[in-house]
Amino acid sequence: MPKQESCPLTTANALLEKRRELADVEAALADQKEDFQMKMKILQQRREDLKEKEEELKQSLLKFDKFLEENDAKQNRVKNKIITETELVKQKEKDIIRFEAELKVLIDKREQLKKKVESYSIYPKFLEKVIKISNEFQDIRMVNTHFETLLGTHDLLITKYQEDQEVMKTIKSNHNQFMMEKNNDIMMYHNSLAVLKTRLDEAKAKTIKGESLWVHIQNTAAKRTLILGMTKMAIFNLYMHIRKAGIQPGTVSEDTNMQLQAIQHYILELSDIVHDLKRHLEFGSSSVAPTL
Repeated sequence: MPKQESCPLTTANALLEKRRELADVEAALADQKEDFQMKMKILQQRREDLKEKEEELKQSLLKFDKFLEENDAKQNRVKNKIITETELVKQKEKDIIRFEAELKVLIDKREQLKKKVESYSIYPKFLEKVIKISNEFQDIRMVNTHFETLLGTHDLLITKYQEDQEVMKTIKSNHNQFMMEKNNDIMMYHNSLAVLKTRLDEAKAKTIKGESLWVHIQNTAAKRTLILGMTKMAIFNLYMHIRKAGIQPGTVSEDTNMQLQAIQHYILELSDIVHDLKRHLEFGSSSVAPTL
């Protein structure tokens, strides 16, 4: 009986230990999920910051376009003034020749810029956005025509564009590096999650197996307890039968071992009586035979 009671206790302790380990694993998993969600919020905040910077860049380009339009208006006023002041034409002929030479240089530079524009893939999208934003232009050709009239300021435009490109490259490089690091972190968390899930499944399987074993032990213990009770009841009934016969005097004993000893003593006495009776019968039959 002590061994049968210690076995369920040991199994119950083991089952409680497994359940504690399962709770620890689930708590660790919850902490990692919360950490992962916090990092995803930080990533989302950085993405929003990048969008804000892109919007600032767009506004800067719009302001620059407005600046170019103002310069265009100024050039138109200059041309109108040249038309109205015809008396100054002769004085400006040398300037016109010089301007024509500069225009030729600018045209050559314009051709070079056209080639550069063709090599850039972002310009068509940018021009389409300009058309959508502005009501002045109807197609990309009109934007190009307007751009060609502003060749006098192309150096500033190129410089500004190059600066913006460097900023965009830096932002893109930082963004790609950040995304690569976060993807690695996400992959690591997925791997950790898979390992924890495997451990959780194993713990659940062990728990189910332990519970099944515990139920089997309880059923076996119940059956054996029932058999033991029935056996003790039979022993007690036999013991009480002996006492009713008056063979075992004294107080009634509640100890099963003492009851068994009393029953054993009673059976031995009956065996002796039966043995003596057999001997007496055998002796009696042998003494009667000669008389006959």
